[in-house]
Amino acid sequence: MERPLEELVKSAAAGDSDAFALLISRTQRAALAMALAVCGDADLAGEVVQEAFIRAWRRLDSLQDAGRFEPWMAQIIRNLAMDHFRHEKKTATLDETFAGVDPGQPPDHPLHQEDQRKLIDAAIARLDETSRSIVLLRYYGDLDSKEIGRLLDMSPAAVDMRLSRARNQLRENLQAHVECFDARH
Repeated sequence: MERPLEELVKSAAAGDSDAFALLISRTQRAALAMALAVCGDADLAGEVVQEAFIRAWRRLDSLQDAGRFEPWMAQIIRNLAMDHFRHEKKTATLDETFAGVDPGQPPDHPLHQEDQRKLIDAAIARLDETSRSIVLLRYYGDLDSKEIGRLLDMSPAAVDMRLSRARNQLRENLQAHVECFDARH
């Protein structure tokens, strides 16, 4: 049987590195999705998460409520990711997003698929930080609303509402880009 998260946190805070390794394995996927939501770059997100886990290990004894580990960890990740993002901020313009697009390529052509991915990434990047986090935690982290709510310190209903709004905003942004692209070609 899997050890409860709170028990692992308490053991890790007492210096049990094996317990902390289990905490990492249980939370790393959500941690990566959270970092990716803020900084938008997978390599940078990996660095942020690694740094966040090191920082958490060093400060774990300051966590007063073991049941709040996930939101506490999420805050460390968000803070570190925002620091990195501010230093490494790169914004893609619409022209960069569509550079090299050949509308004559079939939809399943690898070049076309890469352009679609870039377009979706750019649309996700335009979401506010919380909405971006929720979208990435749901679709890349494969977390449900309750898990996301626990990480972001929100109710599952609030997560669902933000997710619905984010989907609508993504749909509108993507449709606007498709219409703009069609008008140019």
